[in-house]
Amino acid sequence: MSLIKLLLVHITIYLSMSAQASTQEYIFINIWDEYVQPTSLPAPSAPRVMLQPDINIDDASLEQFKAAYPSYGNIKVDKQNQLMLQFSVRQTPMRILVENGKVIQREQLSTATVASKEEKTNTPLKTLAGTPFSIETVNSQYRVLFFSDSLCPFQHIPACEMKIEMNNHLAAVSDYPVLTIIKPFYVDEQSAYAYQKRFNIKHDIVFDHHNEVFSTFDVRELPYWLVQDKQGKVVYRGNQPPSLD
Repeated sequence: MSLIKLLLVHITIYLSMSAQASTQEYIFINIWDEYVQPTSLPAPSAPRVMLQPDINIDDASLEQFKAAYPSYGNIKVDKQNQLMLQFSVRQTPMRILVENGKVIQREQLSTATVASKEEKTNTPLKTLAGTPFSIETVNSQYRVLFFSDSLCPFQHIPACEMKIEMNNHLAAVSDYPVLTIIKPFYVDEQSAYAYQKRFNIKHDIVFDHHNEVFSTFDVRELPYWLVQDKQGKVVYRGNQPPSLD
């Protein structure tokens, strides 16, 4: 290879590497939202930086989140929201692609979708005791639904231990059938068994593998109660235990 051709090859490689190095991808998320509904992350388009807004956050909370969800291991706080302000990010989750200091792409990210009907058919829901379970069962059999998180106790779930105890008391004294539904994100069914043992749950528990029950009732807060009448109509929903008088 001639000296000129060799030089051109080196120049081409250098320019390619320089162009790649000048492009940066930023993902802005709020860890408190991620606990409830995780973001569906696209494949990286450039070296990726994960950022948490400098709002309602401290080092201990961030480390706790990273320990629970290793895929976010490189997340850091956007100190004083400098990058959010620089790139005009006003909501999360948001993906920003920056080249030479200028935003070339902006994408509002979506939350993880529930599984397809085919996947749901392949893995039918059941209670931890092994009883087959479906949305129709909820409407016809259970009157009180308690939506919870098997990661409790955890900072992102305020007063969860107290509310679980309240629900246990409710199940013990009420004539209405009570069901606990466990959020599936970032955990597996074994976490639901551990939750059952840790809090001495005596009523039925379902691990909502595909987020089917959470989506059907549009539950976005934890812990959370729903009460249905005999026809399956929701007559109460809230983050405080219902009165069943």
